[in-house]
Amino acid sequence: MDERSVSEVALIYVSVSTLRLPREAEEVDRIVDWSLGRNAELGVTGALIFTEKRFAQYLEGPAAGVDALMASIAGDPRHRALDVVFRRPIEERRFATWALAYAGPSTFVSGHVLTLAEAKGEAARLKHADRLTDVMQQFVQAQLAEQRRQRGG
Repeated sequence: MDERSVSEVALIYVSVSTLRLPREAEEVDRIVDWSLGRNAELGVTGALIFTEKRFAQYLEGPAAGVDALMASIAGDPRHRALDVVFRRPIEERRFATWALAYAGPSTFVSGHVLTLAEAKGEAARLKHADRLTDVMQQFVQAQLAEQRRQRGG
């Protein structure tokens, strides 16, 4: 493991959304727009899922950058019941090319987020967090494939 990767961490959290939909639906776009710039500025990559009732986000990057983002999120009134499922050192990033991949509401993804949010016990929480991270990564790979297809490559 090189020196850079020792100082990098991954974190996944779930929170309850305080947004009143559909009236405040544009707030999600604001979160995504702001996050794209802020994540890039801090050298953080990851993925965000919004299920209309909950947020789930995977962040990875320099520990200081991830911690700064989490401090912002913890103080954001659009979130409540913020639950950090894990924060751990990583050797390599899973979303290295994405300042923020975003997935909106879907029944399939919502089920994964709810399962994680309701999981009891450390082992179950970690297992469901890893599954949700895999789903996020599959989503990103599908988006990349679609972009290549649209460009004719």
